[in-house]
Amino acid sequence: MEGMERISIPTPFSVGRVNCYLFTKNGLTVLDPGPATEEAYEELERSLARFGYSSSDIDRVLITHPHMDHFGLAHRLVAESNAHVFAHEDAVEQLSDPIGYFEKEQEYFRPFLLSMGMPMDTVDTVLELPEPYTEYQDPVTVSHELAEGDTIDVGVELECLSTPGHAPGSLCYLAKTEGIMFAGDHVLPDITPNPLLTLAPGSEDERTRSLPTYLESLRKVLDTEVPFGYGGHGDPISTLQNRARETITHHQERKERIADLVADHEPTTAYQIMKEMFPDLPATEMFPGMSEVIGHLDLLEDENRVVISESDGVKRYELDTQQYE
Repeated sequence: MEGMERISIPTPFSVGRVNCYLFTKNGLTVLDPGPATEEAYEELERSLARFGYSSSDIDRVLITHPHMDHFGLAHRLVAESNAHVFAHEDAVEQLSDPIGYFEKEQEYFRPFLLSMGMPMDTVDTVLELPEPYTEYQDPVTVSHELAEGDTIDVGVELECLSTPGHAPGSLCYLAKTEGIMFAGDHVLPDITPNPLLTLAPGSEDERTRSLPTYLESLRKVLDTEVPFGYGGHGDPISTLQNRARETITHHQERKERIADLVADHEPTTAYQIMKEMFPDLPATEMFPGMSEVIGHLDLLEDENRVVISESDGVKRYELDTQQYE
């Protein structure tokens, strides 16, 4: 695509490098600059210099979603350039106070994970483990709050597609005239994004139903019929529609596997299912693991295929036998 460059920014996370995109035709626009590390900043500066720019020349910073490997460096770039920051309206709170948002999530998810059957000592470990990683993000003020259908001229018109699920406030940017979608982490070429549990936008006492929401957002990608994608990680996605379909199929198959596990162990808790599915999962991955299992249980609940009971503050799942009569 003329006037667009993809650069690979290092991150301290297991996912590896993050893709940052430069648009150079209508001023200088940076999409997803990477985490707030010196290594990320230096790599971005070297890349900008190759095209005759520096960070002080940036006019716009576009953010696909409020995860630190994508937005963490934005604050520093804005301080150097006075660039305008664009993000979805549902991402604004987390971007403006990421540490405060994380602390609110810790407060909410402690009793929630207990209610999903996770032991207290494991809950404490799971919620405290991410604390050292919070340093890779700085608060950034969004100057332009975006919503579905908004457009931005970066030398090519980008149309906003709201795609919550992997994160609240997730946005894909469509260059329709080019047949291209800048997909963030909504669709990735080689891995399946985890629809992480988080607080519902604007709430301190309600969680997202991330996986059902994510699948709805994937179907919106299919509706666009855009053939080509640039994701937040990995190589370009040459068959975007096929990859979106593969991701939907993956989750439908995983849902059926979890239904079988519920049937084999009922009544059971989300934590017991997670341990059965991922017996060697390290504590660092248990929150994504719980998000995965609870997301599929949410799908089964939406299909009226499970019955949920509660005793001693813990929720347990059984298959609804009436569905199988």
